[in-house]
Amino acid sequence: MGGLRWRRALYTRMWGPAAASLWWQVGLAPLWLASQCYRGLAYGHRASYTWGVRPRRKLPCAVVSIGNLTLGGTGKTPLTMWVARWYQQQGWRVAVLSRGYGARPSTRLRVVSSGHGPMIDWQAAGDEPYLLACCLPGVPILIGQDRYRTGRYAYEQFGAHVLILDDGFQHYALQRDLDIVLLDASNPFGSGALFPRGILREPLQALRRADAVVLTRVETAARTLPALCQQVRRWNSQQPMYCLATVVEAVHCQDTHSPVDLTALRQGRVVAFVGIGNPQAFVTTLTRLGAEVAAVLVFPDHHPYTPEDWQTIVATADQQQAACLVTTEKDAVRLPSSWSASVPVYTLRIGVTFAASDALFTHQLRALMHHATARE
Repeated sequence: MGGLRWRRALYTRMWGPAAASLWWQVGLAPLWLASQCYRGLAYGHRASYTWGVRPRRKLPCAVVSIGNLTLGGTGKTPLTMWVARWYQQQGWRVAVLSRGYGARPSTRLRVVSSGHGPMIDWQAAGDEPYLLACCLPGVPILIGQDRYRTGRYAYEQFGAHVLILDDGFQHYALQRDLDIVLLDASNPFGSGALFPRGILREPLQALRRADAVVLTRVETAARTLPALCQQVRRWNSQQPMYCLATVVEAVHCQDTHSPVDLTALRQGRVVAFVGIGNPQAFVTTLTRLGAEVAAVLVFPDHHPYTPEDWQTIVATADQQQAACLVTTEKDAVRLPSSWSASVPVYTLRIGVTFAASDALFTHQLRALMHHATARE
């Protein structure tokens, strides 16, 4: 437990929006120096494509990128599902391309799903592509570091009209028709520093490249939202900006996969465990549901749970006299089905909804149709 507390404290001081104390700043100074090296490397990588040293390739179908300015935790997966389903409803054939973070091996092109559920396990696919394969029937999910090659395969083998590039804002090797950048309204820029001192992958001026900026989890940032909008507008004053709220679509029992009424989370103390990019956002969601969160166990993003981790989780539930354990769908795919606890284990299915009309956003998506028609 001590290690978990330390990990959570380190996460807060490094990546949280609040200013760290002087002693923390001194202790994290080496990471700040490393972030300046990262800045130079990131600039050089981007410039090599901007100046034509490296070629940018174009696919014969429409490409929509859903990406971040920060390291994960912005709600890409729910929005990716929303966009994929919308294109399906319009009668378009859509496929999702992911790098497959955490997949083993990580370089090979693999089909996670041809549209009929996962074909490989989560270790081979990565947890997010595996989850997409479970939740998007009829949508091929492919992984591979070479997104052009993966996209060509999706176009030729599955007849995709539209490719959704999951986490593609920094993937300069492939041209996109629509670059959507997500910012978590509850923690948009962290400490304002670049990785590894902070959560920024690029300086804020990178927002100029975005064709649309989507602010997520706006329900948690009502007071700070106007200031955030003004800050974004300083870097991107032309392109549309949208607001998304997080909604809990369903709660399922991990053992039986059967739906559970939301009132189950309000009838006793809960212990949450998460290995995601923004663990506090999950805690906030539970609190807004009315759950009494007795303890939170924070693990690294994409963490592969071990039997020792599970023993700690179960022991914490017993110590806190919790009525249940709660985690995310992404975490749940990393739990072996043979593991059990003395209390129920619930998973939350998270979705998104537009805080205002989605008409302008769908207009942007629809505007890509002529690309796919022209390139067939």
